[in-house]
Formats: sequence, structure tokens, C-alpha cells
Amino acid sequence: MTATSSHNDHTHADSAAAGNSGVPDSVAAWEERYAEADDAIWSGNPNESLVAVVSEMTPGSVLDVGCGEGADVVWMAENGWDATGIDLSTTAIDRARRAAESRGISAEFAVADVSTWEPADPDRRGGFDLVTGSFLHTRLPDTREELLTRVAAHVAPGGALLLVSHATMPPWAAEHSEKFEHGMDHHHELVSPNGDFALLIGASPDRWEIELADTRTREVTSPSGEPAELEDAILLARRV
Repeated sequence: MTATSSHNDHTHADSAAAGNSGVPDSVAAWEERYAEADDAIWSGNPNESLVAVVSEMTPGSVLDVGCGEGADVVWMAENGWDATGIDLSTTAIDRARRAAESRGISAEFAVADVSTWEPADPDRRGGFDLVTGSFLHTRLPDTREELLTRVAAHVAPGGALLLVSHATMPPWAAEHSEKFEHGMDHHHELVSPNGDFALLIGASPDRWEIELADTRTREVTSPSGEPAELEDAILLARRV
């Protein structure tokens, strides 16, 4: 089956809650989600909100947590970033690597959960200039704070954390959850940039400052081919 759409949502699936009791087979569920499709399930286009923010930044090292099939990583690598992407799904990472290779792009990819992963290079541990996470959702309530702190732990002093989240649920979210009921439901908390920042500073041992907290609308094509608008919650926080 081929299920490609022109939006780039829910490509990012790592969750610090993945190993918690009551959330069985998280890795298997995400792998099934990707592997049941014969081809890429996302468009291959980078998220517009991420592009708008990152385009204003000086390239350095970047980690994309839950990179899915690698569209954001490939775009950042094409634009001068030393890019790394991690995701729970082996199939997604295989597709990400092929996408990079097909465009002659050098990027690192790993099958990994952010709750346990460390880069092989010791200098990269807690040392990325930018860490991005788009549409990161936990699979249990009240675990987002843990997820954010694990993601933020990879940011270097002076580096930045960029989170792009759903400010409102996509119109097709209920249908999506019903179709992929084999363990794929998330705790779909609606996210505000200031709410995420409050969680971050409440749990992180580091000091953070907000550089951008915004909600932006973008036009997409739904999985059924209809035009739609989505609202993204955007948080860019700097570790100081």
C-alpha cells in the first residue's frame, strides 16, 4: 500500500514514555506504521514552520528527534547543517538514509529512542547547537515534561531547542487514530509554546530563555487530498 500525503505531520515519534508500563510495543507499533506502506508515507517536504525558523539561524550541528523519513534532516543538511536524525522505526530510518543518498546529502541517521540514545562521538553528547522536535507526542498523560527534558539534554550551552507542535488537532486526527488503532494512539495534548517552556524550565537543570513563542497557520493537503489549514505551536528556546 502507498499512503503518501503532502503534509509532514507525525513524522516524529520518539517518546520518553515508550518504555513505561501501559505502553507496550511502542517500537513495534511505529515500525508497523511505516513498514505496512510500500513507499514513503510522508511527502518528503520539510515542515514549513521549521524551515521558516531555521532559515534565520547560523548552521551548526543539529539533532532532529523523531525524524521519521528524514525530510527535515535532509533539508537542514542541504542548507549547511551537520545533521543527525533519530527515530524509533528501522523502516523510517532506512527511507531517510535513501532520501539523503538520492540527493547526494551527507547526514547521520540512527534507530534510537531519545530516552536512551547517546551519540557515538563523545563531543556530541549534550553538545548540539540545535535540537529539533516536530510533533512529538507522549503516549501517556503527564509525561511530556520528561520527554522535553530528555530532548533538551542534547542541547549544548548556548544552543537552541526548537519544538513545532500541534496547536490544534488536524481535522483528520480521529480518522487517523481509528485507522491505525494497533497501538498508535498518543496522548494528544494540545500544546502552547509558553506551556512547553514552563515544563522545560520546571524540570531542566539548565537555564533557558525564550527566543520565539508563536502560533502559525500553514496550508496543507489532507490525507484524502483536500486542502486544509493547520496551526503550529512554535517554541525556540536558548540554553544560557
